[in-house]
Amino acid sequence: MTTTMMMMMMMMMMITMMMMMMGMAMANSPNDGLTTCLYEPCDSQAPVPLPPLPYPYDSLEPSIDNQTMTFHHDKHFAGYTKKMNAALEKMAAAMDDSSNSTIEGLMSSLSSLGADPDTSLAFQNNGGGFLNHKMYFATMSPDGQRTPTSDSALEKAIVASFGSFDKFKEEMSTAAKGVFGSGWAFLVLNQDGQLAVVANPNQNSPLMDSLIPLLGIDVWEHAYYLLRGPDRGAYVDAWWDVVDFAPVEQAFEKVAPA
Repeated sequence: MTTTMMMMMMMMMMITMMMMMMGMAMANSPNDGLTTCLYEPCDSQAPVPLPPLPYPYDSLEPSIDNQTMTFHHDKHFAGYTKKMNAALEKMAAAMDDSSNSTIEGLMSSLSSLGADPDTSLAFQNNGGGFLNHKMYFATMSPDGQRTPTSDSALEKAIVASFGSFDKFKEEMSTAAKGVFGSGWAFLVLNQDGQLAVVANPNQNSPLMDSLIPLLGIDVWEHAYYLLRGPDRGAYVDAWWDVVDFAPVEQAFEKVAPA
């Protein structure tokens, strides 16, 4: 074998290794998580069912009262789900793309789906309401895990991004209390593989900004006004007493960069 042939073989091997490494990096990119369903239900074929509340309506008292939970889940969440299904029926053509096999995938690619403006806005509002609320109700529990597991991937990521769990909690609370009007505060995974806290108005999903939502607190007045009136701060403080980080850890493991 000549020297030239050996050099060509070595170059081909190096190119192959580089392509494999690039493929691995792309496979582990947080961008892949934009289409990943982290909380059930995951089907995007209408009609998508309203997920049942996974605990009794009165079980989060005194943090969140029975009547608020009943109205919030059975009326507001149900309303978003029904109107999202109506929008999905009009967006059926976009479902042919396998990357849009989840509501999350549709939301993250909404601007490129080619739906008419009214349908896009209806899906943005009600699909966002569906995604935000299924996460909200799934990440609370009367006897849940109030902090991440020690040395878990999520705890390490929170410490790396915020300095400590207490600093994350403070930043999340400040964001929630500071939302102007109606909206949400979210813990998200960004495209750099870092955790961050963001606040969004209305039902706007972080997925539209290429951010993967892991946890969210609803600060629309329907989430707290019956019990606490205009005292949003008291609701936010009490919310931490019913958060369950077990499903948040499971969600993070699905999308965390390797």
